[in-house]
Amino acid sequence: MRYVHRPASPRLRGTAALAGAVALASLAALVPGQGEARAAPAVAPAAAGDYVSRPDITAPDLATEVHGGAMNGLLLTTPASLLTGASGVALYDNSGELVWWLEPEDGRGYFNAEFVIYRGRPAIATFEFPGLDEYGQPLPGDCVLFDISYNEIARFGMQGYPTDTHEVEFSPDGERVLLLSYQPVTRDLSDYGGPADAVVIDTIVQEQKIRTGEVTFEWSALESVPLAETEESLAEPGLTGEFDPYHVNSLQYDVDGTLLVSARNTSTVYKLDRETGDIVWRFGGENSDFAFEDAADAPSYQHDARLLPDGTLTLFDNGNTRAPQHSRGATYALDTGDMTADLIRDLQPEEPVYSPFAGSNRAAPNGNQFVSYGATGQLIEFDGARPVLTGEFEGEWVTYRTERAQWHAVPDAAPDAVVGERERDGSREVAMSWNGATDVGAWRIRAGGEYLATVPATGFETIASVTPPRGATKLQITPLHRDGYPLDTVTVRL
Repeated sequence: MRYVHRPASPRLRGTAALAGAVALASLAALVPGQGEARAAPAVAPAAAGDYVSRPDITAPDLATEVHGGAMNGLLLTTPASLLTGASGVALYDNSGELVWWLEPEDGRGYFNAEFVIYRGRPAIATFEFPGLDEYGQPLPGDCVLFDISYNEIARFGMQGYPTDTHEVEFSPDGERVLLLSYQPVTRDLSDYGGPADAVVIDTIVQEQKIRTGEVTFEWSALESVPLAETEESLAEPGLTGEFDPYHVNSLQYDVDGTLLVSARNTSTVYKLDRETGDIVWRFGGENSDFAFEDAADAPSYQHDARLLPDGTLTLFDNGNTRAPQHSRGATYALDTGDMTADLIRDLQPEEPVYSPFAGSNRAAPNGNQFVSYGATGQLIEFDGARPVLTGEFEGEWVTYRTERAQWHAVPDAAPDAVVGERERDGSREVAMSWNGATDVGAWRIRAGGEYLATVPATGFETIASVTPPRGATKLQITPLHRDGYPLDTVTVRL
């Protein structure tokens, strides 16, 4: 049994109806729906949340509609505010109810969370960074893994370079990990109309052995991809005064042992030989090895490129250079003999949207496709071409990626409970929650040896009214599993 003291609440309210995001904004230097540059805001504390038992939680509301056919499971994402810079890691259910929120503290932020298998067990990987630089971009940090009790079990970082937050990828055998770094170097760009001493951002891809940290593969975009492939200006720098010709944003191990590398600023997905670093083929961009039936089918400033077991390629196509600009979840059938690519799925909301940065397009375990429209804050799960779940974050909140999975967790941290003031009839309201617990079906309340109530769990926070016996000084509160057995117990003073 755990003992938890919470101060009494004079009035109990009902259940609540990217630092990472700022980094996203600075990457594109655009605000959705506006055509002008905007400087990244400084990190500011987020407002207190709506939960009586956890007033410190500041996760944004996610409004969803389920249309039938949606996968049963949770949504993992890293919502971030374009106004305050606050960013955390969140799990939501299909109804938009919060399940878990990893709150940013001490100026830290979180970016890009994924479900992974680490040493044979499920885990959540995310990037933790200590704050933002003067341009609103994350300072170097680490990739952090949490187990099903939300304990930190591992940290990873680049060897010899700062660690970028865009991607982490574990090898199918669980022995290796891929990470990224954005590394500034000086290059002469006078041949392109730029300065002779330009600061150019190279992307370094590095593979390490998980157990030892030994570097087993390293690849430089600048040494492998001609600068002329970029779709960014090489004559004028970006807002930071630097040139970013590549901007790699996703990595994947393919089943044949090669690597898939998505470079946003060349609008190209590269397949690499992991032994030599040579480029096997290019998909999209100026020097694409694949032919498209229509030029508009090719990707533009894409994110989250994945080769599926059936040989199709999925990605989030931002559409920055498309006219009119619009974003989509795209799936391509690849013919690597004739080197052709057919756009076979073009997944868009009913009203087209445009995300100049961020976004993801993931195959769900049940065969559905889950698309996060990045800077718009919109999410859609598709069964074929039919939306089966739609969602949208409140206000200024956006997200880098969102993905689906089955996740079952019992936190090591204790449940939380707050007891309200005594009413005239002797009753008291109790607000109960357990941040991250995925399978609570009900809450049981006792005072000493006397049973008071068992109430069904209602989302993140459950509120119940009970009448403690005269003279009682404590309540024992027990979350019950959906199958009826107790998961924990906390004691709260009256």
